[in-house]
Amino acid sequence: MNMLTALLLGAICGLIGAFAMTFFMGAVSQAFSKRVDMARALGSYFTGKAEGSGALGRAIHSLSGVVFGSIYFAIMHAMGALVFPYAIFLGIGFGFFHGLIMSYILMFFASERHPVEVYRKATLEEGLLHLVGHIIFGGVAGVLGSLISFAI
Repeated sequence: MNMLTALLLGAICGLIGAFAMTFFMGAVSQAFSKRVDMARALGSYFTGKAEGSGALGRAIHSLSGVVFGSIYFAIMHAMGALVFPYAIFLGIGFGFFHGLIMSYILMFFASERHPVEVYRKATLEEGLLHLVGHIIFGGVAGVLGSLISFAI
């Protein structure tokens, strides 16, 4: 597999991983608290209002999934680890590291500057939820990448 194939595969798997993460975060949001609706919080960060911001948030998150999926797979390809089972474990590990960084940004930077009042207070539980969401992203991308690498 060449690097271009790995980048395209990463984009596709990253998009699917972003959908899985968005689904997980949405399910938790519906079950527990609207404050953890990541898509609406992300979209409203740019629109300044919570109403109608979910679609923009999902679009931004999907684009981010494509970018980060490609980055994950470029690193795995460079390591020669875009194969089963290494891609699964690296995906989970990259997701954990990515989730730590994003949780920190959420809790100490973005929440304080959020234009919508309800999203200005990020708790430890919300940070942990984002960490788990990113692990799901990396895990899904890694599983798909390792399975597809069998076919290529």
